Amino acid sequence: MPPPSDASPSAPETRTAASGLAGVFRNLTAGRLKSSMDPLPTLTTLEPAHSSTLESQSKEPNRALPDEGVLGGPPELAQLLKQLQPASSMNARVSAAEEIGRILELYPLKNVAAIWSAGRSLVDKHNVASTRKEGFGLLIACVKHAKLTPLERRHFFDEITMITNPEDFIFQLAALEELAKRGKDVESFEGLMVPVLTRWLQQCFQLATLARAALRKEKSAKAPATLAEEATLTQVFNFLRDIIKFNFRSFRELDIQDLLEQVLAICRKTTAEVDVDNAIKLIDTMITYAYIPDAMLESCIEVLCNIYGSIKGLIDPAWNAISNLLRSHVAQKTSDFLLAMISEAASHRGRNMNAICGAISIMRRVETANPADRLPNVPLRKFVRALELALPARSARLSSDILKALTHILENDDLMESTSEKTWDSLLEVVVQCSKNLEEVSGNRKTSHQQGSLAPKENKDHGSIGDLPPLLSPIFSRLESLYENLDPFQRASVMWFFMELADRLPDSCAELLVNYYKQENLCYPSNERWLVDSRRLVEVYLKQGDRPSALRIELIQTLTDAYQTISYICPHDVVSEFAMSVLDCIEVERDVRILDPLVTFAVEVASDADENLFSKIITLLRERAIEPSRSLSAASGAARSTSPSPLRSSTSPAASQFQAGTSTFRVAAEGLVKIFIGSLKSPSFKGLMTYTELLHIARSETAEIDAKIAVLKLLFRLRADSNYAIYIIPFTESENLAASLWRTLETTSESNESDETGTIRSSRSDEARNEQRISRIDRSISVNRPNSHPSKPANRPLSGMPRATKAIPPLWMHSGHGFLPIDPPEESSPMLFSTDEIPDMATERPIGCATISMNLWLEAVIPILQQGADWEIYSYVLLHLGSQLTNHALFLGSRPQIRMLRNILCEQIRATSFYDPPQTTGLRRSDVATCLFQVLSMLVSFRKHFAKSEEDEIVRTFVLGVGSWDTTSPGCIHALSVCCYELPLSVTKSLNQILQKMSQIITQSHVTVHILEFLVGLARLPEVYVNFRDDEFRTVIGIGFRYLQYVREQREKGQSAPSLRGHPGLNKHLSPTKDAAAAAAGSPDSTSSASKGAQDLPQYVYALAYHVITFWFMALKLQDRPKFVPWMTKSLVYTDSSGREVVEEQSRVTIDMMQRVAYSDRDETLPNTEFAKAHDGNILTKSYLVGLCIITIETATASGLSQITKRQPSGTDYFMFRPQAAKPPQHQVPLWNETVSEPGNPASRKAVLPSYISLILNSAAAVTPRSLQPIPLPDDDATKRAINMFDRNATVDGYKVGIIYIGEGQTHEVDILSNEVGSPDYTDFITKIGTLVRLKGATFNTQGLDREFDIDGEYAICWRDRVSEIVFHTTTMMPTNLDHDPQCINKKRHTGNDFVNIVFNNSGLPFNFDTFPSEFNYVNIVITPESRAAFVSRLSPYHGGFGKYYKVQVMSKPGFPRISTASEIKMVSGQSLPAFVRMLALNSSTLSLVWANRAGGEHISPWRNRLRQINQLRERNAGGTTGGASSPTSTSPVHQHAQHLHSSSSHHPHGPHGQAPGGLGQAGSTFSSSLSGAAGPRRTSIAAFLSEATASHRSSVSSSGLSSTTERDENGANAVETLAESFDFSRWA
Repeated sequence: MPPPSDASPSAPETRTAASGLAGVFRNLTAGRLKSSMDPLPTLTTLEPAHSSTLESQSKEPNRALPDEGVLGGPPELAQLLKQLQPASSMNARVSAAEEIGRILELYPLKNVAAIWSAGRSLVDKHNVASTRKEGFGLLIACVKHAKLTPLERRHFFDEITMITNPEDFIFQLAALEELAKRGKDVESFEGLMVPVLTRWLQQCFQLATLARAALRKEKSAKAPATLAEEATLTQVFNFLRDIIKFNFRSFRELDIQDLLEQVLAICRKTTAEVDVDNAIKLIDTMITYAYIPDAMLESCIEVLCNIYGSIKGLIDPAWNAISNLLRSHVAQKTSDFLLAMISEAASHRGRNMNAICGAISIMRRVETANPADRLPNVPLRKFVRALELALPARSARLSSDILKALTHILENDDLMESTSEKTWDSLLEVVVQCSKNLEEVSGNRKTSHQQGSLAPKENKDHGSIGDLPPLLSPIFSRLESLYENLDPFQRASVMWFFMELADRLPDSCAELLVNYYKQENLCYPSNERWLVDSRRLVEVYLKQGDRPSALRIELIQTLTDAYQTISYICPHDVVSEFAMSVLDCIEVERDVRILDPLVTFAVEVASDADENLFSKIITLLRERAIEPSRSLSAASGAARSTSPSPLRSSTSPAASQFQAGTSTFRVAAEGLVKIFIGSLKSPSFKGLMTYTELLHIARSETAEIDAKIAVLKLLFRLRADSNYAIYIIPFTESENLAASLWRTLETTSESNESDETGTIRSSRSDEARNEQRISRIDRSISVNRPNSHPSKPANRPLSGMPRATKAIPPLWMHSGHGFLPIDPPEESSPMLFSTDEIPDMATERPIGCATISMNLWLEAVIPILQQGADWEIYSYVLLHLGSQLTNHALFLGSRPQIRMLRNILCEQIRATSFYDPPQTTGLRRSDVATCLFQVLSMLVSFRKHFAKSEEDEIVRTFVLGVGSWDTTSPGCIHALSVCCYELPLSVTKSLNQILQKMSQIITQSHVTVHILEFLVGLARLPEVYVNFRDDEFRTVIGIGFRYLQYVREQREKGQSAPSLRGHPGLNKHLSPTKDAAAAAAGSPDSTSSASKGAQDLPQYVYALAYHVITFWFMALKLQDRPKFVPWMTKSLVYTDSSGREVVEEQSRVTIDMMQRVAYSDRDETLPNTEFAKAHDGNILTKSYLVGLCIITIETATASGLSQITKRQPSGTDYFMFRPQAAKPPQHQVPLWNETVSEPGNPASRKAVLPSYISLILNSAAAVTPRSLQPIPLPDDDATKRAINMFDRNATVDGYKVGIIYIGEGQTHEVDILSNEVGSPDYTDFITKIGTLVRLKGATFNTQGLDREFDIDGEYAICWRDRVSEIVFHTTTMMPTNLDHDPQCINKKRHTGNDFVNIVFNNSGLPFNFDTFPSEFNYVNIVITPESRAAFVSRLSPYHGGFGKYYKVQVMSKPGFPRISTASEIKMVSGQSLPAFVRMLALNSSTLSLVWANRAGGEHISPWRNRLRQINQLRERNAGGTTGGASSPTSTSPVHQHAQHLHSSSSHHPHGPHGQAPGGLGQAGSTFSSSLSGAAGPRRTSIAAFLSEATASHRSSVSSSGLSSTTERDENGANAVETLAESFDFSRWA
């Protein structure tokens, strides 16, 4: 539309011409080639504006011009005009032209045409270029003259347009521009101007095209920036713009149409962007200052759209032109035509696709324009509809541009708010169809998520633009951002859209889609497309390995939740189809994080599946667990996880996968484990089928290691209750054994610390690890086969493989709970049983129940032990097999397999043919042997399956283990202790060999405790040593003496005895949890800082050694005991390095014991307070110190009847002494000094005094040295108090042991203590462990139980022998009153203060040591039935424990030494249980007393305490006089000898505060140093035990007459007698 007449044009910019002729030429030559006068390409001569040529015009001048001369100007003008004439020379004419040009600029002239008439021939084409140039200069000067008349203007126009020389066109154009005043004035030739310029435009375009072609042909390396022809063409365009801008109304529409056609033709033909740019500017000028003729509107729009859609650099100019059209009076036509172009894209095949795409982009800008742009409001629905109609064109370019356009539309908030629901749906449908068109055109569905590519990629952001098709990515992002603000209908449309393009969605949108399906339950049958959509989601997300794990896991969870509903309401075939569409992913999934929920889904499906579907599931899992699928094999051959994991020692081909974490094989195997656990209460076919698959994996040669371990974790936890019903325990009782294999967290930490210090292992390189990834066939080499030649090393590295030097942490670690993937049910299975046998009183089993064959399980385990396996598998079997064998009910029908297992174990141990651990583990062959012996010890309880010869072989195998390896001796000794109760005949048969072995290793400190405990227990089993002869007794007793002798020898050598610290046997004495690491870390040549308290064990060893001596002396036959006295006495008294004989305090009481029992096996005696009658007379009492005893004589003075009380350290004896008085002869006169205090009362006479009895018993004819004379004790209160105190000391070691019963399912202390009754087997146990004794009026030490008011019950269980006494604090026998004592404090005050408790655990649960919190409970002896009690078994009659076995384990408080025979679980029969547990309680009580006093001093036994009190009486009364005895100052030989001993003591190297010779102090001091060993200067309770013992009694030791004595006999000869000989009472007894 033309602007108003008064408006000056603003756009496009006009070009300002340079003033003057020089400026003209500067502009003309600005963009040309370096040689401005280079000729233009030859072309057909430019057609003149009219039919007449230049020559004809010269012959026929324009008659309209006045024929007169030039008027005005300077005087020289006339001469110059004359000189300009053709008759003049060419140089003169050129010179005149230049001068006239200047005059024209300065003077107003008239009839300027006459000047040109004179000089027109200068521009003749035959002239040289310079001449022509000057001619055109004159022409331009003429046309620029301001005084030209219209006629002259027309004349000059004709002159200019008639020039036909192409070489001078630039000057011709410049002249015309000057004539038209740069387009502002076309008066006189307005009708001719547009046609002329149209033809010139066409001709210039042709010339430019030819020049460009020639330039391309020459391929010039230095092409000009702009061709001269191209610049000329641009100048024509610019001139046209000026003409149109200022003179459009003067032109005919037809001429404008011709011009537009030419311009559009140039746009279609040109290859130069500059031409199109010029054309756009010309069109825009027409639109801005005029209008586009209707006939040319559509063509013009189409060309502009084409330009917009094809030339990126001209998008803005094209848009400027189009937008101007859209603001003009043809806006509606323009928009309609644009929509029509889009709509007809499919039907109008001749239209350029660039134009259609341009139209789409233009309409997009129209739709998204701001109101301020004043563009027409085209409804979005029309545009979307047009796009829908264009989609059948199937053009990739079209689809791409549509997507771009819709992207911008979606980003316009105003449009989105006003979009209708129908338009919204149509818009998204267009996007979907475009995406499909792109895929069809490309021929392949190429996405960023390739199906089948399942390799997980860590933390890849699929939401980034670069990872998705750039066309869809912004649409996805925009819809995601709009989602929260959309209404439900729009949300549904977006989710439909996302589902249609699900495979192209970025991860964030995919998560939005999955969450939407989850929230709206669209995977449920309520959605008619639920099955199709579910499959679609599985295909594009679940099977796409590069999708984020969180997204895939969320989808699995969504499908899992949906399955719970689907399984209830859909047919089985639909449910199966849905489930398998998900489960098929298991076969190819490689990401553990995804496989785990997939397997969980499989587990849930299996729980409700029918037999057909269930079979598919477990088969799928088994195949996935055993070997990788084909696709995975081709890729890597092993599944890997992205979670970190430690290295391992396996050399299997899948070793590398474990370095990355848990393998997919293990996840699949754990799926089977979960299914089996869940099938315990399901139909039996599920359990049987799953059990079969689990066994298949366990026996498979191709199964990966961690998959097998996952299966073994379950199979080794299978148990059967007393009804033979299968159940699963969440734990195994193998923690202590696990520490020896470095399989606990504590030992692993210790191992790592050792690695850091370089003491054990160093790491192997990655290269070595790669070399060890050999084929599965050779996997068994990871456990080295033993070498049959003892001269060769049995544990050699593989040929070609580097020797591993650093420990590699194992694949599995032992832990308590949580070792299975899910917690098993506490109840037993009602459908699965271990045998077909039905116990007594049992009801019929449910219909459909089944028996799982444990024979097959043992047959899978036995080859692992027999043939070897990967160390991870082999070690797992070693550790857990023994624990499972404790459950007899599980293997009731496996007698052949049990016997085979026994044969293999005995043969491997005998031939040393078991397997070595890999060197990388840091373990030794002895560690493997220890585990094998543990398994064998469990087999002892299956004795009913074995022949007598097989039982004998078991015992011989244990004997072989004593001393053969450094760590097996303790365990084998413990096993032999059990065999003494379970296989007594076999032990008896091998007892000599056992004793010989033990005597050989007695000096090995780490087995001393175990040997002595074995001998102490054996002493109480006479049926085992029934065939002992004197030599065997000497061997046993000699073991105790040899230990004492060894210590003495080490002291005499001035060396420390071997340390009890740092040795594996001793370090393992420490309780688990806190000290387990130290226990397993120990080695004979290394110490562990964790072994606190190890230095306190020598006190226990010391006590055990004397127990062995005492018990075995009493075990001798009465007639044989005297023969042992000299030898034993000699061993109890030893000579130190100074030649002095020394006797320890414990040796004295032992000798005292020997004196009491050497010739008597009678029971204890009791005093008779009424031994004398009234006629016997009054009773006088006198006490004496005789040697190491207190003799009290109570004498009836009339009759002489006396009761003699002999108080010795080891006991008190009571005797009656009655003189056999005869009737005096008749002739005998009465005794002259007989005194009768009461005349007439014969009983009042004093005929016999207590001293008479003393003399009768002690006097001799020879002179008795004073040191050997009885010391009469004064009859005063102090003496009476001392004797009364002495009598309060027990004559046996008294212990208190709690017995606690735990009922079914009980775990809380109050519930347990409130039990008033127990099971029948518990009742049988407590009645056999001791004797039922009435408490009221009891005369023995009841260890705190009330003896008067039955507060603690009426009865107690007690046990006693000659040395020990146990009072059992039995909680079920104590009163229970929860109303007054809700916390059972009355019971807790006893059991809570007992060092040792016996816990009868019938709960069916593992016992927790902290169940009964107490500072004083050091040891709990836990008794657990081998099979958990079922309801039926509790109703069954009890048969006294025959045929029933129990697990017995001594559990110790953290930090307490673990040295008990049952520190590892032992299996004991019901009939042997009371005696075995009593033995454990005695030993544990002794150790607890020692342990409790380790900080403040030693524990003093009652015998030693009695000895000390005797010595105190001697100290207090030794200096007094009796009768005719010499005074204290007497210098008798005996007194002198005592002084000599005292003097020697004071000069001992220990100093005045040292130990007295002959006393415990000196011996104990050396004992301390010999046992402390590496403990250094540390002096805790050992120092107290050895250096502080009875320091206050040293003087009594010296004066007691127990040292070497040198006396003179009556003849004056020296009679030398050793101290040992003086103690040898057998010479004179």
